[in-house]
Amino acid sequence: MTRIRILPDILSNQIAAGEVVQRPVSVVKELVENAMDAGADRIIVEIENGGKTLIRVSDNGCGLSRDEAVLALERYATSKIYTKEDLFSISTFGFRGEALPSIASVSKFSLVSRTKDNATGTRVDMNGGKLVGVADTGAPVGTMVEVKRLFFNTPARRKFLKSENTESGHIADALAGLAMGNPGVGFRLVVNRRAVKGYPPGQTLFQRAQMVLGKDVADHLYEMQWPATGEGSDNRLPGLCICGVCANPGITRSTANRIYLFVNRRLVYDRGLISAMFQGYRGRIMKGRYPVGAVCVELPCDQVDVNVHPTKREIKFVTPGPVYQALALAVANTLSRGQDDKLSYSRAVMPGKKDSQIPAQAALKSASLAEKRFTPDLFESVPASQSQPEYTSFDPTSESLQAAEPREKTWTPAPEIKLPAQAPLSDHENQTSGQEETTQLPEPFQATQSRVRVVGQVLNIYIVVENENHLILVDQHAAHERIVFEQLLERYHSMDAQSQSLAVPEVLELSHKEALVLESIMADLAGLGIRVEPFGGTSFVIKAVPVLVEEKDVGAMVVEMVEKISDANGTGLKDDWLKDALATMACHRSVRGGQVMSLKEMTALVEQLFACENPMHCPHGRPVFVSFDARSLEKLFKRLV
Repeated sequence: MTRIRILPDILSNQIAAGEVVQRPVSVVKELVENAMDAGADRIIVEIENGGKTLIRVSDNGCGLSRDEAVLALERYATSKIYTKEDLFSISTFGFRGEALPSIASVSKFSLVSRTKDNATGTRVDMNGGKLVGVADTGAPVGTMVEVKRLFFNTPARRKFLKSENTESGHIADALAGLAMGNPGVGFRLVVNRRAVKGYPPGQTLFQRAQMVLGKDVADHLYEMQWPATGEGSDNRLPGLCICGVCANPGITRSTANRIYLFVNRRLVYDRGLISAMFQGYRGRIMKGRYPVGAVCVELPCDQVDVNVHPTKREIKFVTPGPVYQALALAVANTLSRGQDDKLSYSRAVMPGKKDSQIPAQAALKSASLAEKRFTPDLFESVPASQSQPEYTSFDPTSESLQAAEPREKTWTPAPEIKLPAQAPLSDHENQTSGQEETTQLPEPFQATQSRVRVVGQVLNIYIVVENENHLILVDQHAAHERIVFEQLLERYHSMDAQSQSLAVPEVLELSHKEALVLESIMADLAGLGIRVEPFGGTSFVIKAVPVLVEEKDVGAMVVEMVEKISDANGTGLKDDWLKDALATMACHRSVRGGQVMSLKEMTALVEQLFACENPMHCPHGRPVFVSFDARSLEKLFKRLV
């Protein structure tokens, strides 16, 4: 057996570098964070050959004296923390004292720095972790770090690096993220001696978000603040504040790479925060799509632990529940305010590039970084009737809630439903296509235009509505689905939870963690009509289910709810699964795409739609209608260039 011995310093530094420096973007991130810790408000990042040949980061921070410049290259040398108490209240980006020596051990490294109190600067050169020389030099106030030939002495690591464009793309994305969380700092990216991106200093978060997220998103952003101005702080975590931006639900992506999360200005990844953001978007985006936005969480430093991973990307909250609940509430309130201007909220995105999720590095051509531009399809049509069975409308007040026999050609609207401020869909005789109906829309839709005219039906799927300055296309299936869903939901909330016993109780086998979660929510489930009892160990038995969801696989739904609550640390709402079940019922009992409707039926449908609490989205998150203003139509027909 080999005898135990202490590793040489160079080898231990290279091992540490494997944790901190994984690729060129890791170097850029560490150096930029050090620059911001030094108080810099202007930072320049220069790279060549994707950072494999050269990385140079220059800043105008406070700089280092001669002794500090040499000491900074020793392992565990840092100015950020002094005592063990400081480790649990970190207010800076860096604190480990590992980044500079780790980077210097796998590259040809030089550091030039000067403080405002010194007339000359200091230059420190290292080669593969060995000190080459220390000398005086002329330099401006601040620090410049050069990293050349990264991984030149660890070829096994170097061979795993990707192409120049790929590595440059990662650096560009990381710099964009750092710039988003620090809008007061100016950043400049130079690729192969060509300036390709710049973020001016002194911006607000909203202005910086418009630059980072791109032009296709910039006009569809809503500013988020929690607690809102003028509100009393009722949060259970003193010092918690959330700000940021979230995009219109029509702007989505197929991955979560356009969700920027910051905790005390640090770019992080946290599944609970992402889940809380989804909770705020619930009912507004489709399953499988991801929202776009930036979230900045500010809270006392002793309430968050950043000493979880060497990259400092992962964090842990001391009390995560209030943070996640506050974020979900902030996003939901922001989007609700955005819906006040319904025509602007539903405005169609003009045709352009489709969201193909091209990575940033693919946009770097010949060392020129092009921004990713996406114009997602906001309007998604309903499949034709031949691929969907047709169902008659139904009376939500009936006990059976059973669909009638399928009908042909026309739709018989639902009988009058006694809901406040809602015009019933009463029966009308078919009218000729030449007749026109004008309807008075309820508040707050009246605020945009007092009267609109239902023109007709297109493709037997979309209802065409016109007002003075807008053309509106309404998806008839999604509109009726929203109406029926809210009627079902109101019926459920207006009555006690009714459940029925299962003839054959369903047994659930859970993990230990899931069993603990289910035990904690059994009382809530009973309030919803689901009676669950322990069955020994981590097994549970479902003995009764709600009447309204008798057709659903409740066992799978309960397991899914438990998993969501477990993953999101309690951010999942107990009635989310119920709304999913009611949304499915509403879908199967709504007018289908492809069904012919009379003009009065369409008018009644539009009236009921805009009397709903949320007329903008169907229960599954699809847009109910899109609007085109006069200017957009003129651009389509080249009346405006």
